[in-house]
Amino acid sequence: MNLRWTCAVAMLAVSAAAAAQPVTAAEPSAVDRDTQRYRFKLERNFFPSPEAEAAARGEVLRAADELTALAGKLDSASSLLKAFEVDDRMQRLFRRHDLYHFLRYATDIRREDGLRVADELRGKVRAARQALRRAVTARDDAWISSAITAQPTLARYRFWIDTARREARHTLGPEQQAVVSALEPLLGARDYPRIVSALKFGTVEAGGRRLDASRDRSEIEASPSPEVRREGERQLFAGYASQRELLAHMLVQTIEVHDAIARLKGHGSALGEATFGAYVTPAHFEAVLAEVARHGATYKEWQRKAADPFAIARRWTASQAAAAVTASAAPLGPAYQREYADLLDPKLGRADLAGGDHRLPMMGTASVYPTGSSAIYMNAFEGGLLDLIVLAHEGGHAVQAQLMFRNGVPMAYAAGPGYFTESFGRFQELLLLDHLHGAARTPEEKKRMRDAFAARLLSVFPSAEEASVELALHKAVGEGKARTADELDAITAASGAPYSVEYERTPERRGLWQLAEGYFMAPLQELNDAYASLLSIRYFQLYRRDPKAFRAAYLALLSNGYSAEPGQLLQRHLGFDMMAPEFTRETMEALEAQLEALYR
Repeated sequence: MNLRWTCAVAMLAVSAAAAAQPVTAAEPSAVDRDTQRYRFKLERNFFPSPEAEAAARGEVLRAADELTALAGKLDSASSLLKAFEVDDRMQRLFRRHDLYHFLRYATDIRREDGLRVADELRGKVRAARQALRRAVTARDDAWISSAITAQPTLARYRFWIDTARREARHTLGPEQQAVVSALEPLLGARDYPRIVSALKFGTVEAGGRRLDASRDRSEIEASPSPEVRREGERQLFAGYASQRELLAHMLVQTIEVHDAIARLKGHGSALGEATFGAYVTPAHFEAVLAEVARHGATYKEWQRKAADPFAIARRWTASQAAAAVTASAAPLGPAYQREYADLLDPKLGRADLAGGDHRLPMMGTASVYPTGSSAIYMNAFEGGLLDLIVLAHEGGHAVQAQLMFRNGVPMAYAAGPGYFTESFGRFQELLLLDHLHGAARTPEEKKRMRDAFAARLLSVFPSAEEASVELALHKAVGEGKARTADELDAITAASGAPYSVEYERTPERRGLWQLAEGYFMAPLQELNDAYASLLSIRYFQLYRRDPKAFRAAYLALLSNGYSAEPGQLLQRHLGFDMMAPEFTRETMEALEAQLEALYR
């Protein structure tokens, strides 16, 4: 299921002028009452009943059979075009069922049967698409060029064809896939959550209550007391450290197995496979991290001066949060803002923030495929600033999905490299915090929002820190220089220290590798965060330079899907080259100037 973070709104009938008014805080009881209005109306947006959904599955299966048959006799331009059209229809139908079952499960995890149904459909869809890929990659370039000449509409699928050929070189045969299947149980994705869920954590006293360092982590981090936050952090690291040698063994094994699988696929290493999928090179990734580290003193100075910007007592109701987030979308134009308002309108039921028992324990997530029914889910909206940020970020993904749907983007181009998609959500975070800073009413609130805005602008440093630590761990394990928890601690401290002052303040931070679930469950996905943060900062700089020109270019970028490599799309729409040697340096220097102006 491709979803992510989230929240909701009552802004459908609110004008842009009204939406731009400052939003006042609410008491926690009001937060709780208002949040209950935000629940999915799946019968309105997907299928009228579970029985109707079950009956509609036949459409997906028939499309899969039709595509498989077409792939078996791909002998003309017209049959190729027909295959792409059936593939698009099949994927769009499947994604509605997939999303429907995920959202039912998210709001009640006892509904596991729906996930099994979605998995069965996914298997049929995947097999049909693999048949199409094999048939297309079996044709030489002369045949493909001739087909495009005969059916010019096929030109829109040229990037899909090139991508399929590019990936075919790293597709495993049956015997190699059997080896991978045997190795996969050794990866941490299965065992890491089980081990972490069994850990025992200490408690922290706050406001007359004892808060669990893990279960109540978000509440502790939002405490206005530095002592509470510090003790919570200490207890959190101590809980993980109780199994540090077991976690060290698991991480080393995960890295070694991931490298082995990557080599089986024809990549030099896991890093080579990750950068291949991101359309960058290992050398470029390392150069980006090094350039960010070169500016680390800027972030460290800010860390020493600024209080924790997210540790504030202020609370918003869900309606107020939705209004603020929708208002912050105004710079991207009325059509974009209306999409946010619809997404977060509780009457339309595309947002579920209500909390309760038996819900999926993830902070938030949003649909990203252009099926026409995007949605957003939060485990429990609590009204804090971080909830608003999640709402803006995930709302950005859902709105982009709607823009692609309205623009007729083929499902073949509905998704791209993770960092590219994430950069759009992170840019929306910056728009929100810029709006809240401008709408602040009191000097104290202005200061708080300024610090929060600065923190998100500077998020490239913690993103690069975690990416740099993971990269260093992979290199050390690959070279046989890291086996024990102490060795992993030392590597973490050495590679993370250039990006953050926290290694000086909190010695236990050297155990960060234990808390980074992505290191175990999605190796080397941290490179996505580093690139996403950097790109979102550049978007904001372009927006500030020329809002009108940026809006038109950015909306064109969002609305046309992922029909080329990220670097090509950015060059085409926004006019910069993310692969250029000076890109990171120029972006970081402009960031430092932004920060100086913000605190002037």
